[in-house]
Amino acid sequence: MKIITNRNRLSNCLQKVQSILEKSSSLNNSENILIKAVDSQLQIIAFDQNCSAQGTIDAEITTEGTISLNGKRIYDIVRSLNDENISIFQDSNTSLITIADSKSSFNILSTDIDEFPEISFALPEQSLNIESDTFAQLIDLTIFSIAKISDPRYNLQGVFLEIEPVNGLIGDDLSKSEKEISLGSHLFSLIATNGHRVSVARTDQISGSINFGSKKIFSRKSLIEIKSVFSEKETLNLGFEKSEVVIWGRGFIISLRMLQGDFPDYRKMIPDSFIHHIELDKDLLLSTLRQMNLLAEDNYKGVFLNFTAAGLEVSFDNPERGHGSTKLTVDYKGEPFQIIFNINYLLDFLQAVPDEKIILEINNKNQPCLIKGLENEHYMCGIMPIS
Repeated sequence: MKIITNRNRLSNCLQKVQSILEKSSSLNNSENILIKAVDSQLQIIAFDQNCSAQGTIDAEITTEGTISLNGKRIYDIVRSLNDENISIFQDSNTSLITIADSKSSFNILSTDIDEFPEISFALPEQSLNIESDTFAQLIDLTIFSIAKISDPRYNLQGVFLEIEPVNGLIGDDLSKSEKEISLGSHLFSLIATNGHRVSVARTDQISGSINFGSKKIFSRKSLIEIKSVFSEKETLNLGFEKSEVVIWGRGFIISLRMLQGDFPDYRKMIPDSFIHHIELDKDLLLSTLRQMNLLAEDNYKGVFLNFTAAGLEVSFDNPERGHGSTKLTVDYKGEPFQIIFNINYLLDFLQAVPDEKIILEINNKNQPCLIKGLENEHYMCGIMPIS
């Protein structure tokens, strides 16, 4: 192999695969990457037991070839160089690989490419299109509600993907499993729950084609990988192959294993109607809760919301740390009532939702409440009060 390529592009591509390498298991060769030079392009491939990825960048190739190197080591070396372009050269008589610019040169040992597994990056026939920043926001609005412990009835340790027509109807031909969709015609929803709260984030800004009836659950790790890899604004394609989701954008493909199991009917966790509908300033409530959170600890997480004609009083009591309270101006005209929430549940949603105003919907202290964005009601979180 003998190639010249842009240092920044190579560094960016190598950076995207670092999280795969850093969190890999003890699989043989999973700390290494495969670099293929073919047809004026470099392909950088990495894997672990639940994920595989391939990045592609342009290169000036004098001699084609394939090498395997420690992924972190080559990333650190490429990052340390200064020229716009760098060269990579393989000595045909040894296992040494030279990485250099005009002033610096590194020789590192390659590994046996035959020990690297064969990985296919064939693209699914059907796929959806979604903007990367939209997808990232949906992830931010749900990932905090993933359960930290397992449930024998359901798999709650991931985020459930649901795609359905906006009008709730699949169409005239109910036997047809594949359907072309356009912007605004379907809701792409991510849902997560730990049994005490449920977060739902939706968008109708998707297009492409879809298979109805299949259940998809993203693991926490896979969602973190998606946000890390596709951090720049671009249009993403999502396709599903058996137990995997394949996502690709500009010059990068990632294949992630999805979780198996059933997911509960989250709609049953949120009441159909509410007695109280209270509009609140998000930033004001968020700053108040952050103040109250200074008194919180594992044994004391309940924050009191007291609604009266005079407004809202937010208070927190911790016998070991003290008491705090703040009064907020709120337009509330109903009967006075008090309700207690896990303060972390409120903070998680408020820190993720982009709306300036939020709506708190409540029946009583024994039923789940709903907090959602005023401008975008597709962002919501159902929370069970503390009794």
